[in-house]
Amino acid sequence: MWKIAATAVFMTALAAVFDPYFKPFAGPPPNVALQFLRDVTDSMKSGWYIIPAIIIIAIIGLMDWRDIRTASRRALLTAYGRAAFIFAAVSLSGITVNIIKQFVGRARPRMVEQFGVYGFSPFEFNHAFQSFPSGHAATAGALAVLLMLWHPRAKWPLSAGMFVLACARIPAGAHYPSDVVAGFSIGALMTLAMARWLARRRAVFSFDGDGLFPRLNR
Repeated sequence: MWKIAATAVFMTALAAVFDPYFKPFAGPPPNVALQFLRDVTDSMKSGWYIIPAIIIIAIIGLMDWRDIRTASRRALLTAYGRAAFIFAAVSLSGITVNIIKQFVGRARPRMVEQFGVYGFSPFEFNHAFQSFPSGHAATAGALAVLLMLWHPRAKWPLSAGMFVLACARIPAGAHYPSDVVAGFSIGALMTLAMARWLARRRAVFSFDGDGLFPRLNR
């Protein structure tokens, strides 16, 4: 995990070198295609995943378990655990990213004329200075690991697809490359760390050998 985290830091720093080359995407979307990208990436807003998870948790938690058969209880407990994990993965990643945003205070691409590509103003508590890291990318990173854990045979194509979706925030003019790489890395690493923590306690996940990714309990 430490090696992966170190690689993520290096990749973020490397991506920052290319940030100035994406200056033309700053400001309002100049055409329909870029506006479409901005709309599509809104599918990575955390609320789309947190709210359904809360609803599932609430419904299962409010059931009268005395009238439920043993087999059905197991299925409901499995669904409860998975919904709780989705809620924790997405919400904690989002909270972490939002805290970091306040400390960093990076100006968003639309502010490039006033503050430049590497403009920072910590503790502004203003949406215009919350570019790094990307919250949408953090949600995409969390979802990427969730999909990898849910569908291990297709984990790399699924992860790549989510990263491409996160990168759409760049041509959409919402973030710089380093914002996206950092956000995606935080979401992915936090989700994987939580899965491994649960696997050591055989809750929701369990280890199957010495692999990096734990196995989802059935």
